[in-house]
Amino acid sequence: MCLQLEKPKGPFLARQDIKLIALDLDGTLFDDQGNIPEENVKVLQALAENNTIIALSSGRMTDCVAPAGEIMGIDCPLIVYNGAMVRARKRENREIIYHNPLPPEYGDMLIDYSLQHRFHLNYYLNDTLYAQEDKYLRKYALIYSRQTGATFHFLKDLRKLKGNAPTKLILITDTAHEDISRTRDFQYEHFMRKLGEKINLVKTNPEYLEFLNKGADKGIGLQKISEFYGISRENIIAFGDGENDIEMLEFAGIGVALSNAKEKVKKIADVVLDWDNNQAGVARFLSR
Repeated sequence: MCLQLEKPKGPFLARQDIKLIALDLDGTLFDDQGNIPEENVKVLQALAENNTIIALSSGRMTDCVAPAGEIMGIDCPLIVYNGAMVRARKRENREIIYHNPLPPEYGDMLIDYSLQHRFHLNYYLNDTLYAQEDKYLRKYALIYSRQTGATFHFLKDLRKLKGNAPTKLILITDTAHEDISRTRDFQYEHFMRKLGEKINLVKTNPEYLEFLNKGADKGIGLQKISEFYGISRENIIAFGDGENDIEMLEFAGIGVALSNAKEKVKKIADVVLDWDNNQAGVARFLSR
């Protein structure tokens, strides 16, 4: 393991001091097949039985995150929509601890933009996923459903949703295209110039460009959970691999990046593991 100790805190927490563990899903808790390695389940169950709170953190919507806790047999609070919404445990009726949606003006603008340029847009409202009904664009919805298990509600005219404040939006594009303007990275640069100071733009999967409120990221989500349960950040470990995990790892007492993490994530992490998500890196670190 490579330890990076720029932040003013120790490299490890004593077992009795670990009160909250925050886990990204894809590329962290899950292996590349979307399964949870048995080693991760055993270690996390043991910690949960010892009153450690296990929080799940993802860009996915509530119904696509909660099943991971059920598979492990652990009642987990949830950071969903990349921190735009935070929900308490099932025993607490999944109370919404925090919700910071996009203002309607940005949702309306993205609806018009996606229809004008014929991009697929995921529109999340009241924990329901909407999209424009378009046979040409259906392949993008299929990509997203396969990766997350989400169910779409297709509308003949997405403009019917104008005036609402969506929890977040995702523009789903091509990873490569003969017309470079159709790619995710081109669209990222375009919207950074236009909206970068007003909203939070996040590149997640190679096809996804996510739009969130400025006050929404996984770090803020983790902070809201820590406040709700009365846990100091010094007693929190967070695991991640993607750039949308950076704020969460920075907030935690110990931020852990798996070996498969993006370089930007490794640079800010306190601990960079020698193990990846396919080697149950979460369990290996916690077992030590």
